[in-house]
Amino acid sequence: MTCDVGIVSYRCFEGLSSCLESLLRVERLFLGRVIVVENGPRDFPPTLLERFPGVTFHKNRENAGFARACNQIIRRSEAPYICLLNPDTVLTAPFIGEASRFLDEHKDVAVLGPKIVNPDGTVQGSARGFPALSTAFFGRTSFITRLIPQNPVSRKNIRTTESASEPVEVDWVSGACMVVRKTAIEQVGMLDQGFFMYWEDCDWCTRFRQAGWKVIYHPGLGPVEHATGSCSKNARIKSLYWFHKSAVRLYVKYDATPFRIGSALAVLGGILRFLIFLPGALVFKR
Repeated sequence: MTCDVGIVSYRCFEGLSSCLESLLRVERLFLGRVIVVENGPRDFPPTLLERFPGVTFHKNRENAGFARACNQIIRRSEAPYICLLNPDTVLTAPFIGEASRFLDEHKDVAVLGPKIVNPDGTVQGSARGFPALSTAFFGRTSFITRLIPQNPVSRKNIRTTESASEPVEVDWVSGACMVVRKTAIEQVGMLDQGFFMYWEDCDWCTRFRQAGWKVIYHPGLGPVEHATGSCSKNARIKSLYWFHKSAVRLYVKYDATPFRIGSALAVLGGILRFLIFLPGALVFKR
C-alpha cells in the first residue's frame, strides 16, 4: 500500500530542501502524495517549488501551529497510511515500504516509529514512556540524562538503545518521524490543536493506546537522521515557551493524582524550568 508524507515547516527552507531531496531519492515504490505546509512568514522560494514539482506546497497566512498544520495535511491525505516527517530530517535508507507492510500485517498497530539518529549517528531517544514529574530532570535532553545516560529513571523515560533491533511496544514515539494508520485516526481523531507545538505526538499516541491501539518503535526501520531544533532555533524564546506550556498541558490533561496535586506541581515546575532556560534563549536571540 502507498503512504502519503506530510511535512510542517517554519522558516526551515534549507533543511526542507535536503529532506525532500532525500525522501524522493530513497523512497519510490510506496510513496504517495508529498504535502508540505509552511507556517512561517515567508513564501516558499521559487527555486524550491521548481525543484520539486511533484510536491504539494501550501502556505498558511499565519503560524497555525504544528498540530493544526499536521491536521491540514491529514485532511488532504488519501493513502491508507501517512508519514509525518520533520523538515530537519534526512532519510538515509528507505523505510516507508517496510513500515506499510508491517502495518498491513499488524492490524492492531496505529503508530509506527522508525529508528531516528542524531547527525553524529548516535541513536536519538525517539521512543519514550509517558512523562511523569521526574521527566523534567530525567528526560531525553536533561543534564542528568546527558551525564548519566544509563540511570534507571532515564532508561524508564527513554526506550531506545544502541543495540535494539526488534520492534517493541512503547507509550509514544516522536512526531519527527512517525507512520500512522488512517483508519485509527478516523476512530481516535486528529492531533489536539490545543497543543500549539510540542508534546502533541505524546498526547496523540496516548489517545491511540487508550482506544486499544498499539504504538510500536521499530529500530529495524531507517535510520532517519534528525537535526533536532533546526526550525525552533528561528524562534527560540517562543519555542521555549510553547515547549513548557505544552508539557504542563499534557500533564494536566492526564493527571490522576488526588486533588490534582500533580497539576499544581507541574505548573510550578514548568514555570521554574522555563525561567531557568530563558537566559540561554535570550543569549542565542542576540
